[in-house]
Amino acid sequence: RVAVVDDLSRGRREWLHPDAELHEADVRDGDALERAIVQAAPDVVVHLAAMHFIPAVDGAPELAWDVNVNATRTLLEALAHEPPELLLFASTAAVYPDRRGPIAETCPPEPFDLYGRTKLEGERLVGEFESRTGTRCVVARIFNVIGKRETNAHVVPDLVGQLRGGSFPIRLGNLEPRRDYTDVVDVAVALERLLSLPHDVAGTFNLGSGRSVSVAELVGVCEQVLDRPFEVEVETERLRKQDRAELVADPRLLQDATGWQPTRTLQETLAELLTEPVAD
Repeated sequence: RVAVVDDLSRGRREWLHPDAELHEADVRDGDALERAIVQAAPDVVVHLAAMHFIPAVDGAPELAWDVNVNATRTLLEALAHEPPELLLFASTAAVYPDRRGPIAETCPPEPFDLYGRTKLEGERLVGEFESRTGTRCVVARIFNVIGKRETNAHVVPDLVGQLRGGSFPIRLGNLEPRRDYTDVVDVAVALERLLSLPHDVAGTFNLGSGRSVSVAELVGVCEQVLDRPFEVEVETERLRKQDRAELVADPRLLQDATGWQPTRTLQETLAELLTEPVAD
């Protein structure tokens, strides 16, 4: 039995399983959260709600802190009355310092931007909740997710949207940054496996493919999928004031604990996005 709390500002009711209960509410609304929690009486809670598009976070820092930190605190306060057996908190690779090469969970956090700082504070709140209530808590530090139903203007949906719309030349920002891209279906499977860990296992796990790809390489894969080259223009207004050269996971802890491996290749995901009809 699954209950979902969502304000539908980006999601849609039809994207949920028909048997899922929907509580349409803002995660910052403590009264609505408490009503939903009392009704659902959850054994397991998965906290995914956040602002995570970095330009949007930087453009509205107070709102981002309210959604990512204060709402997490509100949720944990509501759960404290009847603590669940397990809480899975979706954090981010943005808590890590700016460095090249695969990053393991043992790397001391040093957020590069406001988004990373908000999620690291969320991790701290979850740690306090675990100590106070005894609820087993698992933190998933998720790297870059791509695939269907993306609702933020990250580089992959931006690139795919321009190509599907026939907009040429392709206009992008910095082509050099390297990121660890994982299909949303594989990410969902990994989260599900984290929910199935033995009862004596908790802690923090990187969720990523372990491979980094540059924006220029993304363009190259799209050229392969569509079997034609594109002209690319770098637009100054698309360049971020600060940008990591690389962000890539060392996913061995997750793999060893759950047996998870990504199954979908970058080419498969981009082919799906570029060639399949867009669903409503």
